[in-house]
Amino acid sequence: MLGNILMAIQIFLSIVMIIVVLPQQSKQNQPQVFIEDSSSQAYFKPKGKEAFLNKMTKIVSILFFINAIALVMVMK
Repeated sequence: MLGNILMAIQIFLSIVMIIVVLPQQSKQNQPQVFIEDSSSQAYFKPKGKEAFLNKMTKIVSILFFINAIALVMVMK
């Protein structure tokens, strides 16, 4: 019974992870900016949609792995 519930949660988390990861742009697509003057370098943080997707990716992946470990322990 508990194994079935954990398996359903695992499937749901995997679908959510796919939905969260796919819209993100890869680092290769972003232009690389090299500034020679070290004093004028600015730290650019992701904003808006990118920041939200980054946070959601971290949260969902942590939940995914915790659930996977729990699923292994229950099925043992």
